[in-house]
Amino acid sequence: MNMPARAVRVCSGSSNNSTPSSESSSEISDVILYFGIIDILQDYDISKRIEHAYKSLQVDSTSISAVDPKLYSKRFRDFIHRIFVEDK
Repeated sequence: MNMPARAVRVCSGSSNNSTPSSESSSEISDVILYFGIIDILQDYDISKRIEHAYKSLQVDSTSISAVDPKLYSKRFRDFIHRIFVEDK
C-alpha cells in the first residue's frame, strides 16, 4: 500500500536530560515503514486457554500474549492508533 508517512526526530538542545522542552527542535523525515502481523494463524484452543490461565496468575492478564482473539484484536488496534497518530 502506498501510504505517506513521516517521522519526527526530536533533538534536545543539550545532552542534559533536564533541558526544557522549549529548547528542543524537531526534524521531519520521509520514511518507509515495514511491519507484519505474527501469530495470526494460531488457534486460541485449549492449550492457549490454559497458558492464559497460568500466566494470569503471575502477571496482569491483559499484558500477556495468550489472550482471547477479541481482546488481542482490540489491544492491537489500540496500539496502532497510539503509534500512527492521524495528522489533524
